[in-house]
Formats: sequence, structure tokens, C-alpha cells
Amino acid sequence: MVFQQDNDPEHTSRVVKNWLDKQCVKRSIWPPFSPDMSPIGHFLDELERRMKKHQPKNQKELRETLQAEWETIGQDVTNKLVESAPNRLYECIRMKGYSTRY
Repeated sequence: MVFQQDNDPEHTSRVVKNWLDKQCVKRSIWPPFSPDMSPIGHFLDELERRMKKHQPKNQKELRETLQAEWETIGQDVTNKLVESAPNRLYECIRMKGYSTRY
């Protein structure tokens, strides 16, 4: 068995790495900053940019603001994200799995 893990420091912990090493678990070589090919990640980036304009004071305001901003993101944004998939895939292949401009 080979364990595949995204080596991005944000997605790994030293404790887990040490445990895998002690257990002699084989790991596949994987670029540490591989591109996120999911359109939802880019959609959530857009939502995060919009949320920076707000400073909700409590969980209720946060939920309401998130919902309102989510609903203002137009279909054109989601269409653009889906339509960019072939270009993102091409870049990923060209960069051999490493980071792309996307």
C-alpha cells in the first residue's frame, strides 16, 4: 500500500509525518504546492474576498452576511470558473502537477 498525501504544509502535521515514518508507510512523491483544480475552491476565494468588506459582530451576523454574499455571486462567476477548467487542466499538465497561475 502507498499513502498519497498533499505535502502542502497547511494540510500536514509533523505528528502525522513522524507517525507515518515510524510505521514505515510508503508515501508517493507529491508536489508540496500542487494546484487546486476544484472550481469550488476558486468560488470560495471569491466569497472570502467579498466577506473582507464586512465585520460581523456575532455568529448570527456572520451567517447572514455569508448567505447574502453567496447569493450575490452571479451565475457569470460560476460559468467562468467551469469554463476555465480545460485551461487549468492544461496548465497543470504543462507544469507537471506543480503550482500554476490559477
